[in-house]
Amino acid sequence: MDKYKQSKNIPDLATALLESEQYAKRGHKLAGDAVSLLKRTVDSISRELQRNIITLEQSNINERNTIRDLSNQLALIKQNFEEIPRQLGIGLKETLKSPFSIALFGRTMSGKSTLMEILTHGDGTSIGKGAQRTTRDVRTYPYNNMIIIDVPGIAAFEGQEDEDVAFEAAKKCDLVLFLITDDAPQPSEADCLNRILGSGKPVICILNAKVNIDSGTNLKMFARDIRKKMNMDRLNSIRAQFLEFGTPYGKNWGYLPFAYVHLKSAYLSQQTEWELKSNELYKMSRFDYLEGLIIKEIIKNGKFYKLKSPFDIVVRPVIDAFETLFKQSAQNSEQGSILIGKRKKLKKWTDNFKSDAKKRIESFLAATSGELRKEVASFAEYNYDNPSAEHSWKSIIQSHNIESKAEGILKELEKECEEELQEICREINSELKFSHTVFSDKSINMPYLIDGKRVWNWATALAGGGLIIAGLFVLGPIGLGLGFIVGLMGWLGSLFFSDYERKVLDARRKMEKKLIASIDKMISSLKKKMFDVLYDKLLKKQLYSTLNAIDEIVTVVFKLSEIQRNFAKTLNTRLYEMNKVIITEALNYTGFSGCKRHIMSAVRSPNDTMIIMLEDGDRFPEDARKALSGILKEHVRFVFNTNSLKSILVQAIGKGCDRNSVRIQYIDDEPRIARISNIDNLDAKALNRVQLAQQLTGLLIMK
Repeated sequence: MDKYKQSKNIPDLATALLESEQYAKRGHKLAGDAVSLLKRTVDSISRELQRNIITLEQSNINERNTIRDLSNQLALIKQNFEEIPRQLGIGLKETLKSPFSIALFGRTMSGKSTLMEILTHGDGTSIGKGAQRTTRDVRTYPYNNMIIIDVPGIAAFEGQEDEDVAFEAAKKCDLVLFLITDDAPQPSEADCLNRILGSGKPVICILNAKVNIDSGTNLKMFARDIRKKMNMDRLNSIRAQFLEFGTPYGKNWGYLPFAYVHLKSAYLSQQTEWELKSNELYKMSRFDYLEGLIIKEIIKNGKFYKLKSPFDIVVRPVIDAFETLFKQSAQNSEQGSILIGKRKKLKKWTDNFKSDAKKRIESFLAATSGELRKEVASFAEYNYDNPSAEHSWKSIIQSHNIESKAEGILKELEKECEEELQEICREINSELKFSHTVFSDKSINMPYLIDGKRVWNWATALAGGGLIIAGLFVLGPIGLGLGFIVGLMGWLGSLFFSDYERKVLDARRKMEKKLIASIDKMISSLKKKMFDVLYDKLLKKQLYSTLNAIDEIVTVVFKLSEIQRNFAKTLNTRLYEMNKVIITEALNYTGFSGCKRHIMSAVRSPNDTMIIMLEDGDRFPEDARKALSGILKEHVRFVFNTNSLKSILVQAIGKGCDRNSVRIQYIDDEPRIARISNIDNLDAKALNRVQLAQQLTGLLIMK
């Protein structure tokens, strides 16, 4: 039995673990230096954020609700990112004196507890019975001068809390054993694996064949069943099926080492009741290959993993913070652009509305004046000696319904104005919501800053009522002063007939003149009142007010975008420095220390892809590339510094990114945004490289 269970590499393992302690100390110092630098960076940015908060709160911007929301967001950014160095410091302290640790990951009933029992020669009490989750907390067990960390099951129904506990424990381990079974791997398991790999942890995958064996099992029949289940073509097919789940994430997991085992027989081989069949069971389990794979991996790379573990704790949160801020900055920039576009549309409509409204009012007034003037001659002829002429003229005025017509025109204008504002606000609300949805797929989003409903409130808060001009004529704005005609006939009788006709003619002319003057005065007064409604009620208090409010919100949104972008750029600088350290250590570890001179800068997506920038025309040794890729478990790509942001960006994204689809947008004479027209057509792998291209170029990448 011992020949199958005793590793020949144990002495080398002990040496590797002893040496790893020194690497761990170096790793903690380097990671601690990075955290200290990050803390100084965050402290500096926090002071800048506080200055921005004070400036905004003291500003003259009228949209105080949005100022309050923005101040709250800046305060939240400040609070959240001040917490990062503190939490990282705590995480580093917790792992400072920890021996080499291996975390066991797998869904419930995958054999995870059985694996732990085999490695630690346990008594089997932790192995689950039935379908319940058996590990609800984190437990540690000794194994060959290392520790095994048994975490709660993953991908379990309603097991989010367990998963969170498991992933938190994984942050502090040095190696992960990821366990799946041969009975249909699940996409949810792949999602968990992707999350683990994203944290930078090295992983060994274990495929556990499920073949039942108990005290009543015929060993020959069992051996036949095992041979069928452990057929390499079958197992390789299951492995390929599982690895295919990485495609939607844009990941190629083909580099992951796999071990095919039957854990139950390995466990039984350690039990006294199976002692006579122990060697046979252990051999059928193929557990010796798995344990040898684990030990060889630790002997070969364990020292570097121990150095790298502290960096895993630090780098991933900084990458997440950078990507979150960059994405939020892009979102706010995009929403600011949406508002600018809608403002331009509303401004154009407002200018046209103003011109058209003036023409309609003036046309109405001209028509009204013309109609009244037609009445003057006839009215004067029959009313020059009428003591009630003024009352009669008012009746004529009223018969033209001038007041209701004027009111009708203003109501039509009010309705048009309201309908346009409703449409603009509906468009703003719809497009902002769409933009918010587009940007919220994989980032931690801040509270929604721009509320379309509030935009509508800008347009309606000062509207409603006040447009009716009822009572315009109550005080008799005509003011004819026709009382002079009363008694006219009393003295006309003393004149000659010819003189009488002349006097009558003069009286009619005077009345016509006064009527025309009063019409002009009325039209002038009515024009002023209607224009007052147009300018004060509609243009100034609704349309111009809405335009001004949008201007203020645009200012606020772009300010927030700029703050987020500047913060992201500063964090990105720290990421450059961290990447440089870990790549330098990896090259030193693999014997290619001289190759670091080729590297201008580098960006990484842990356990996935690394992009190294070289001087144009430079070359990186292929054997060094393979060594770097092997130790960091990352596909190493190169871009060349052509001093063209577009060229660098296209190189970084690679296949699918057409140079002609890329447009660099400048703001304040500085390149800020890369617009990629076909970004929606990029596959998941290219989209992953888009994130790295953002780090490399410092550009917001958007459609």
